[in-house]
Amino acid sequence: MSAQDIDKSFVSPIDKFLYEYDAKHEKTQSQLKEIKKHQRIANLRDNPEAGKKQDEIWKDF
Repeated sequence: MSAQDIDKSFVSPIDKFLYEYDAKHEKTQSQLKEIKKHQRIANLRDNPEAGKKQDEIWKDF
């Protein structure tokens, strides 16, 4: 490995601390809300039919 190569497996002490902190502590209410929001976005992205529930409103027009 030359001096100019980047060590891609390096994990900083700060990253280790944050990983351990996240593992020990429960998620906050805002974190849970953010996770739920992004799960919904991923679901709509991966399953376009999941967002078609709005069509029922216009069914009788």
